[in-house]
Amino acid sequence: MVFKYKKKVNFQPNFYKYLELIKMKFSFIFFFILLISCSNSDIKSVDELWKSGIDNRAKNDLRLSITSFRSIVQNYPKSDISPKAQFQIADIYLNDVKDYTFAIDEFEFLIKTYPGAELAKKSAFMVAYIYSNYLEEFSLAIVKYELFLEKYPDDELIPSVEFELEGLRKHQQTIDSLNNL
Repeated sequence: MVFKYKKKVNFQPNFYKYLELIKMKFSFIFFFILLISCSNSDIKSVDELWKSGIDNRAKNDLRLSITSFRSIVQNYPKSDISPKAQFQIADIYLNDVKDYTFAIDEFEFLIKTYPGAELAKKSAFMVAYIYSNYLEEFSLAIVKYELFLEKYPDDELIPSVEFELEGLRKHQQTIDSLNNL
């Protein structure tokens, strides 16, 4: 009886190639599933966020309202609705929360971020108005109103600015006379 010696075949290199192929396929599938699950399907549209902001403000849920408007500003900065959303945030701080410094910060953010927007003019007026009528910082109000006159000389708010300045200048004379004591 003759035994023939059979050469042992080494399957390891092919086996490792096969494992690498399987790992690559699973990696691709995992990446694809991850990509799908991380899609922006949770991000609401501008219109949905606007409606949510308005509805929540009407329900006096100011936190959710501000969150909706802020999402518009952050996620859709080039949208026509973004300056309106930013104005709503400032208006909430002014009229609902009554935090006048926050309101000024929000109005000034609108002016800086959307300088060409129509609401930037109104925001500039509102900053001066808050300084004058809520914070009684008359000197700052005068500076802000004069800046408005300089920046927007033909705006429809000019008569209101001039009226406010006329009243403030009376305060300015009193402040100046007290400073000279």
